[in-house]
Amino acid sequence: MAKPIKALVIGASGFLGSHIVKQLAQQGYAVRIMVRASSNLDALEGLNYEKSIGDVLDVPSLEAAMKGCDWVFHSAVDTRAWLFNSGPLYQTNVLGVVNAVNAAKTCNIKRFVLTSSLVTVGRNPSGIADESCIPNNDDLFTDYMRTRFLAEKYILDAFTESGFPAIACCVSNTYGADDLQPTPHGNLIKQVAFGRVPVYLKAQSECVGVVDAAQALILAAEKGRPGERYIISERYVSNRELFITAEKRAGLSRLVGGVPTSMVYLCTKVVGVFSRLFSLDLVLTANSAKLLYQTWPLSNSKAKKELGWEPRPIHDSIEEAVDSYLAKR
Repeated sequence: MAKPIKALVIGASGFLGSHIVKQLAQQGYAVRIMVRASSNLDALEGLNYEKSIGDVLDVPSLEAAMKGCDWVFHSAVDTRAWLFNSGPLYQTNVLGVVNAVNAAKTCNIKRFVLTSSLVTVGRNPSGIADESCIPNNDDLFTDYMRTRFLAEKYILDAFTESGFPAIACCVSNTYGADDLQPTPHGNLIKQVAFGRVPVYLKAQSECVGVVDAAQALILAAEKGRPGERYIISERYVSNRELFITAEKRAGLSRLVGGVPTSMVYLCTKVVGVFSRLFSLDLVLTANSAKLLYQTWPLSNSKAKKELGWEPRPIHDSIEEAVDSYLAKR
């Protein structure tokens, strides 16, 4: 009988990372996780896995975690796009990936799947963007976006230069159960479910269920082509539609209208003054507002065709998120 594939999940305590662990375990894979000693593992309660303590900035710990594994899922990401000092973003999102790739080469990993981002996909002036669209400097207008782009470029260059078995999954905004932190976009749904948000933002974004995203990454390890990237998103949807779905699931009806774009930018200017004066890390910044309004539709046809991926409607995942938030209230 063949030895089961062993997969390492780096960043397993995070929202997407924990769901990758769940999906792998449910499908019969042997699972090892690498987390920091201080990581909260509540999202992994009841699952069968090996645990390795480490840090993406510590190469020996990465090598120890990868030893004996076949696949690596790298989902350790610093998502704090609003940081006044962006140094930690480059440390985790870029250097952390460089270290992981070097460790994976030493350990002869057969598949290295990076959780990348929709921000690494550029515009298509004539229609819907796909994996061939590369962002320009104007598209990458924050350090967070640049770190995600540089990390993805590094692993794909490693394939071109040495055949390193890297696959990048450009994952859009994820929604679903057990968003414990929660994520910034998930927190908006949480506040809607609690009846605390009477308005919506007049913006649109690409979205996907976290369970579907986790399944896509596993399919990428099973069927994906090294050196390729895959857009992992269910569809482009308005903030209003997401909020209405969340309200209905929570049994509420409190939305009164949308916030004008001009008002959002005015708020960020006021907040920005305080941020600069006191060197504060504030979530609402000019760049975070810009991110809300400068997104574009993406095609998921490559992931569907090559990986056999079939995501559920995003509304299902919004409802699961609301149920989870309310259950833990």
